[in-house]
Formats: sequence, structure tokens, C-alpha cells
Amino acid sequence: MKRNFVVLMIFGFSAMLMIIESCEKDDGIIDSGRSALDHAYECEGVLGPLPKFSCADATEVPSTKNGIPQTYPVNDEGNGSANPNDCDHPWAFGMACQTGNKVGRYQGLNSDGSENPDVVFITFCRDGGLGVIGHKLSTGETCFFSIVDNGDPNNSPKPGESGYNEAWMTPSVVAADKCQNCHMASPFLHSPAVDQLMNPSDTSESLVPFTGNNPYSIIGQEFHQPHTTSIQNSCTSCHRPQCTQHFENYPLDELVMPPPFQNATDFDHNSISDADRKAIRDWCNTLNLN
Repeated sequence: MKRNFVVLMIFGFSAMLMIIESCEKDDGIIDSGRSALDHAYECEGVLGPLPKFSCADATEVPSTKNGIPQTYPVNDEGNGSANPNDCDHPWAFGMACQTGNKVGRYQGLNSDGSENPDVVFITFCRDGGLGVIGHKLSTGETCFFSIVDNGDPNNSPKPGESGYNEAWMTPSVVAADKCQNCHMASPFLHSPAVDQLMNPSDTSESLVPFTGNNPYSIIGQEFHQPHTTSIQNSCTSCHRPQCTQHFENYPLDELVMPPPFQNATDFDHNSISDADRKAIRDWCNTLNLN
């Protein structure tokens, strides 16, 4: 049975799972000829110096049931369960309940080494991989990075250090993962799972930032820009539309609004803004993202 595209409605925020894994791999990679270092330097021109990213700095996302830490059997997707009722704070796609995932946050830097509060980097670590999203809050300019398969997630070089091009994927390879098809409404996606984590520098805010309807664009000629619509309704008054077939952990397709998703699995939100959500779904289906 063909699934309709899911529209995520988070009033005041654009939110779903922060995930840097591939949404839909494009096997027909068109190589721009630019190296990982070329892309890094282009991003540094906007975001400032890139920190030295490491999964050793990231925080593991807990998986509990009734507050008790859980373990799950190992399957083809890792350690987890497909049933969102098996944990207190489910993820939005992939396995609903998972262990071993880590998320980290780095403040941006100025050229003199001082912190730049206008820039933030979020890392995601899973199954030996390391993905990074860098974002300039004031302009919305965003960069996506990923280490190579079987790379070292705890000790990958930063620009200027030896071996950068060997450790990080080229922008053509990263762009072929179509990051922006899942990261459509916002560079940072949220779920009950990831929003358990708070920013250690300011425990009043989530580790992963909320960007709402603020500007958002992607740096790099290899990436197409996130899809947008001119539809004006109760959904788009708060956030850009999010079209994907990957957020399928019911009932997380229509998340409680706003975060932090308390008791998210106890509610059915299918009666909220029916006509407006249908308009967005119809538009999503014209994009042929599947």
C-alpha cells in the first residue's frame, strides 16, 4: 500500500528527528570535482573555522521505559525495537527505540578563537559514522558533512590537518544522500528521543536548536536547496512544510505541539487542521521525493 507523504506540524517550531543519515541515496553521483577540503574552506568562509569534531565529545541519547534504561536485541538496523511503545521517547524514523546513538554540539568560532554565538554545529554518531551540520543562525546558511565509511569518528582531522580529504566525504558524495529531502523544513530535526538532551552550556535550552521559520539555505553547488511552497495556512504560518515518507513511527507522524513531545505516543493528532494538512500533502506528492 502506498503511503501518503507525512506533514510534520510543530506550531512555533519546525521539528522532527535530528538525523544526518541518508534519506534516499542517489546512486548516480555527479562528481563536481571538488574535494572535501574545497567544501570545508567554502563553509569556513561563512561559518568560521571548523572545530575538530569527535564522537568522543557527543552524548549518548538514552532509551528508557518507565524511566528504566533498556536494552534491545541486535538486528540488521542495530540495537533497537520498531515498536514506539517499547520506550518513553521514540525516534521518528528507523527503529522507534534505539540505543547507541550520540549527539554533540559545538559553538562556532571566530578567526581569533573566540566563540561565535551566531554559529552552531551539531554532530550525530551512529554505527561508527559521524555526520555534522553547521548552521549560521542569523542567515540560515548551512553545511552538511560526513566522514567516509569506516572512518575514525573519534579522531577525524579538521581543515589544515593532514589527511582531511581522505577522512571526509566529498560534497558530491554527501549531496547524493539528498540530505535536504529529510532536512527540508529545518536544518535540525527533532523527536522525543533527541530532545531529551539539553545544551550543557545552557540547560534551559535543547541541545539541538530550534529554528522555526527562520531563513534556511544550503552551502555548496552540489546541493539543491530545500523545497518551499507558496501555500499560506495554519501549517506554514509557523514553519516550512516537511515532506518525507521516512517518518513512519506512528503516532509520531503528527507530533504533539510544541516540543518537548511529552506523552507523544498517547495522542492521535489526525483531526488537527485537516484541510491545511491535506493541502500540504498534495503539494508534497508533486515533488516525487520517493
